[in-house]
Amino acid sequence: MFRNILTVLATAAVFAAFACTPQGPQGPDKPKEPVDTTTVQPVDTTAQPSSEWDWVDGYPVGVTVEPFTEDFSDGKKCSGFIATIDFSANPNLRFNCIPCLKKKKGPSAFYADFDKKAGAPCIVTNAGYFAGSTSVSLVAHKGEFTIKAPLTFNWPSDENCVAGIHPVRSALGQMEDGSLQIQWVFCTNVASKAHTVFPSWLDNNEKTETFMESSPSADYCEGTYEWKPIEAVGGGPRLLKDGVDISTDAYWGECLNAGGTSGFSRVPRTAAGIKADGTLVLLVCDGRGAGGSAGYTLAELSAKLLSLGCVNAMNFDGGGSSCMVGAEGAILNNPSDGSERPVTSAIVISEIPH
Repeated sequence: MFRNILTVLATAAVFAAFACTPQGPQGPDKPKEPVDTTTVQPVDTTAQPSSEWDWVDGYPVGVTVEPFTEDFSDGKKCSGFIATIDFSANPNLRFNCIPCLKKKKGPSAFYADFDKKAGAPCIVTNAGYFAGSTSVSLVAHKGEFTIKAPLTFNWPSDENCVAGIHPVRSALGQMEDGSLQIQWVFCTNVASKAHTVFPSWLDNNEKTETFMESSPSADYCEGTYEWKPIEAVGGGPRLLKDGVDISTDAYWGECLNAGGTSGFSRVPRTAAGIKADGTLVLLVCDGRGAGGSAGYTLAELSAKLLSLGCVNAMNFDGGGSSCMVGAEGAILNNPSDGSERPVTSAIVISEIPH
């Protein structure tokens, strides 16, 4: 979770255009295409719900939840839970990104408060970063950006601001055709809440302390386009792109070091991965000794998701926020605070009424 917050500039409506320059050693060269090249079979969201689905052990068809433990060579271990959601196996499953616009609440409260007319919840995890009671990660729900991606942060902190930075960060979204994707996104029009997809984190590099001087415009570089997910939530950094681990470069490029993401330390983490066939994987690991688990570094988390068959993946808020709620609203993992932490956004997997 971020310790430090920055000032969100909410009055700008249009931003100046700048030339797109390739990344140096800490970032990739500008891709030729701004979208993932992995072929994913879209989910048929028009399919009629079946009345024959039965829940087994608290989960509907298409959803499985399993504990895991990974032993490290230094004698430590990481343990947690993995939820696999196969939307193609059950047309009744839904991916929901729920904001908390007032008082924060724990994932179990997101479970309890979920609109039962919109379906029965079966999995809930924490999602985007926040500071105080304010989300600093975008959220889109039912086709509307309820929380915009922040425009500016004070770097490295509000108390010791050296620069105002404009990070382009990753977000997980579901499109109108049901397909899932992870993109680098920035809000390029505050008035209309338009968010633009970019081919990378652009010209930010926290490791070298070089940053874009102004917010990127929608035409900052070639291949940009407006992102229109029906459900989405931000976080960062991106871990996998087309089956390649980019966690370290993305960590620096998305400017997440100063905020407390602790990319090179083993800590509790929450992440999402997408397999080539469109299956969603949600992973929460314990850390800081909770349940005897050390946690993952970002590179270890990336490797774990790759081993599970994910080709694209991203990280969310971690530490004491990492929590997975499962069958009947029970907390599955061991949050490092000793109990679940109130958060500002959550991913909810549900099954619509039959």
